[in-house]
Amino acid sequence: MASDLLRHLLTTDSRYLTQWQKRARRKGAYINQSAVANVLDDYLFESGEGCSGKGTRSLKDRVSRALSGTSLSWETLGWFINAFSMSDIDANRLREAHGGSAHGPSGISHTLRGRRELARPQRHRTMNLIERYEVGPTGTLASRHTSQVIRAAEDGVTAYFFNHEPEAASIEVLHGGRLGRRYEYGGGLLGVEIMLCDPLDRSDVALLEYRTAFSPTSSRAMEVRRPAFARAENVSLSVRFTGERRPRKAWTCVWDDPLGEQPVEEESVGPGGDSLYRFLPYIEETVVGFRWQ
Repeated sequence: MASDLLRHLLTTDSRYLTQWQKRARRKGAYINQSAVANVLDDYLFESGEGCSGKGTRSLKDRVSRALSGTSLSWETLGWFINAFSMSDIDANRLREAHGGSAHGPSGISHTLRGRRELARPQRHRTMNLIERYEVGPTGTLASRHTSQVIRAAEDGVTAYFFNHEPEAASIEVLHGGRLGRRYEYGGGLLGVEIMLCDPLDRSDVALLEYRTAFSPTSSRAMEVRRPAFARAENVSLSVRFTGERRPRKAWTCVWDDPLGEQPVEEESVGPGGDSLYRFLPYIEETVVGFRWQ
């Protein structure tokens, strides 16, 4: 069971044990759940995923449910893995243990029918990805706001490569770097380098936050897509409709190519309302997103 393994790692592995122990006011033989919650809270604040406030009751309750085995969601498991900077081996053990549960979404991987040539090699892993799209009153894309935690896979990582839509009018880096060279590559894909504030050595972590604005004269949006050529974990995607226009029908989708026309998998999410949301524990060598009518 994932909760049992999580407790075991937090109490027996010094790499994780010391992180919460140094935040505990009282030392004891049992896990200090408030101290563990503080580790998670620091991560959520630094990653931009949430600013719950140190030691809040809701976060301590979530830690309690996770460690007791009452409730451990994929999202919460991702928080533990990233907040404690768990090794790939331990992270995979936890995911495999959690995979035996009937609850929670599964990840999506290896749907690409071929590999497009990349503008530059990918030398990082995405540990956490939050992507928020906004569709304006006229039905066109207005903005795309991205918050992302990356971890270097080798020494000397100096840039992150952002693949963006052709309709993008401007890209602003809010935190973590500056815009670099733009590329057209892979038979029709567009992207831009985000040069990091400081080079990363292997296992170093950086938080990136950037915002894309779209031309108001663009055609009406009917879908959004997020490609992943390498593994990205704890992926949160959403679309918000700000005007009176609402989707009559909407689907979560998977494509086999960033520019492919028809999804290879889709699932109806009903009328859609004023927002669409999907969380995935991981995506890899795939394209995911939404489409709507």
